[in-house]
Amino acid sequence: MTLANKITILRLAMIPFIVIALIESYLWWVYILLALSMATDLLDGFAARRRGERTRLGAFLDPMADKLLLTSVFLSLTYLHQIPVWVFVAIFSRDVLIVLGWSVIFILTGSSTVQPRPLGKATTAAQMITALAVIVQAPAIATIVLLWIMIALTVISAVDYVRTGEKRLGEWG
Repeated sequence: MTLANKITILRLAMIPFIVIALIESYLWWVYILLALSMATDLLDGFAARRRGERTRLGAFLDPMADKLLLTSVFLSLTYLHQIPVWVFVAIFSRDVLIVLGWSVIFILTGSSTVQPRPLGKATTAAQMITALAVIVQAPAIATIVLLWIMIALTVISAVDYVRTGEKRLGEWG
């Protein structure tokens, strides 16, 4: 197994501890673990490029780790009544749509290539920034603005992934 994939698996392993720390209000642990998670997200990509270790497993695991982390964090924030339920539903629905779309494309074409989209990366960044703003209890106006930017990017990104998926299926069929 490559170093990059080991780093990604470490990030996945941190998710339950982040959720527990959030729910139990161990905020310093949340800050530390989220900082480590973000660092490993950057580090696994750097290691894969630098060491020439890009793999199909890594191309799958890295975005999946992002989705699982952010879904878990936003679910926890919803449970704690720090964000509205509809925000979580929007985020979760986009991720389910992407995973289902990838699955359909894989089943129909046999291609497992996962290509992150620029809007998808922007959405992930916006989700992480918004989650951090909520966790650190940033000023309400800043959090509201970030929430709306994040929701807009989430919706636009979902449409972008659907269009991209349609094109891939159109090329196949």
